[in-house]
Amino acid sequence: MPAQPRKLSEIMKEMSEILLRNPSGVPSSEAAHVALVFAHAAWNECVGLDHTWDGYRNVWETIEAENPALWNEFKSKNIDAMIDELIRYKKTHYPDDQRRILVCGMVPGKVHVEWLNPAAPGVDSRWEMHLYGLVRAGKRQEAIGFLQESRRMSHSEAAKRVAQIVAQLGLG
Repeated sequence: MPAQPRKLSEIMKEMSEILLRNPSGVPSSEAAHVALVFAHAAWNECVGLDHTWDGYRNVWETIEAENPALWNEFKSKNIDAMIDELIRYKKTHYPDDQRRILVCGMVPGKVHVEWLNPAAPGVDSRWEMHLYGLVRAGKRQEAIGFLQESRRMSHSEAAKRVAQIVAQLGLG
């Protein structure tokens, strides 16, 4: 029986800490969040969801606007270089782990990650992540419309598929 993969929450914490000036210290909430955003983006880029981190730019820019000093907690202020470092780290330490991260963030006292298995052969990973993201965000009608438009499903077929995803994600 193959070994269970490590918890992605542990890996995200590990990856985010390598960006910090004092990795064994307790970072500010803002620095911890931004470091996790970078780890999440780098991970997904490594599993074929390239340039997803551009979509997270508004997250760290909003946090930065509230606490510009957060960058003092990082080893660098060069965001591209930090993302590149995380990509190299993932490829070196977890080359065979192709899980895709749907949600990554902080819940009181710990890192929380929700993930999807690697995309099945022939499945458009970006398309699938978009669908699951809509469902996860509670936009079920949008998800139904997305399936109808992109997969030419009837409303009832699309609603059934969305209900399956809701159950799979434990959102029932």
